[in-house]
Amino acid sequence: MYLKPLIFILLSSLPAFPASIDDGSNRIIIKIENLKSQKGVLIIALFDCEENYMRKDFKNLVIKPTSIPDGVIFDNIPQGQYAVSVIHDENENGELDKNWVGIPKESFGFSKKSLGMFGPPSFQETSFVLGEKGVSVSVKMKTL
Repeated sequence: MYLKPLIFILLSSLPAFPASIDDGSNRIIIKIENLKSQKGVLIIALFDCEENYMRKDFKNLVIKPTSIPDGVIFDNIPQGQYAVSVIHDENENGELDKNWVGIPKESFGFSKKSLGMFGPPSFQETSFVLGEKGVSVSVKMKTL
């Protein structure tokens, strides 16, 4: 007797359309090129401003290289300017291994396929804009 009005009230309070439709907006797709092996993990960091670049990531993912055939996706990202760095952590110790001089021993890469001359490229060199539509960015891995 009371069940029908309760069901009606519950159903009428639901939105007529889904709250979000997955149309690719607010999505960053990262295509990783030139991986030398499938060992270890990839540490992918997304930076949202120059002040935090290479210090504090906005978002990050740690994934196996075998799980990225179509790229890595960051979803529900606000519009703005971003940069990406990727480390191929082959021994899974959570950091970019370097030799005694400080030269990286593991592969790394940055958005827009940027590379710095002596150290990482700047935020301006690697940054891209996520507007109303999603964006796809390439990262070419480099081994020194």
